[in-house]
Amino acid sequence: MGNLSEHFNNRDFACRCGQCRGQLRVHLGLVGALEAISDHFRRVPRVVDAFRCEFYAEKHDTPKKNAHRMGKAAHIQVEGAGLKDVYLFAKSLPEICGLGFYPSENCIHIDTRETKNPGEKDEWVKEGGKIAVLTSDLRSKYGL
Repeated sequence: MGNLSEHFNNRDFACRCGQCRGQLRVHLGLVGALEAISDHFRRVPRVVDAFRCEFYAEKHDTPKKNAHRMGKAAHIQVEGAGLKDVYLFAKSLPEICGLGFYPSENCIHIDTRETKNPGEKDEWVKEGGKIAVLTSDLRSKYGL
């Protein structure tokens, strides 16, 4: 049992930079989406990366205002489930507005960012360390 939900604790979402001593910010909509993924696959997703503190953002030259910094994003894996299957299920969840497919890291990025158009989702793939918009060619390449 977790302190945020049935399966998740604060420590699942804490920054892993090693400098900030586990600062934390988490959006409960993200926790709810992870519980839905857990229910669907009957396995608790492993949160690989979630909140990123100011130190992390500066060290990695990431924008100060992004979904990870706001506690609205996580990189996840679901043991025993294919990456593609997890991605496609996460895409079906209305609260998930940002989706990244990271095959070389064997995880997906999900986030509950606010979008200008309700129901619109930002989707991308990370190939060779670079982020690319998920085009129809890339969808075909990865079966998405």
